[in-house]
Amino acid sequence: MRNDPAYLASLGELATLKNAIGAWFHQDAYLDFASDEDVWDDMFAGHDSEARQLLMAQIAALLQRSDDAIVGLWNSQAHSHTFASGAEARHFFGSMLEYFYGRGHVA
Repeated sequence: MRNDPAYLASLGELATLKNAIGAWFHQDAYLDFASDEDVWDDMFAGHDSEARQLLMAQIAALLQRSDDAIVGLWNSQAHSHTFASGAEARHFFGSMLEYFYGRGHVA
């Protein structure tokens, strides 16, 4: 997997994913966007091809972890909403990754 950009070093591991969550799932995200799919489309439009590949690889890597790790990452980075369970967060990230692949956003 490609390394995160140096300017994201302060976010630590999975920095590209953490940055995307924090930037797109801000407190007003669902005032700015009508659906998760709208957020995801804008998120991909905001990344170049290499960053998209890295973002998808980091989501896939996160999905290999425990439910607690997944919900912990989401709830620490997102400001739009929290998930009550790891299973719920896992489903969300899985749907996001599936959406990215299904929309043909892999360049």
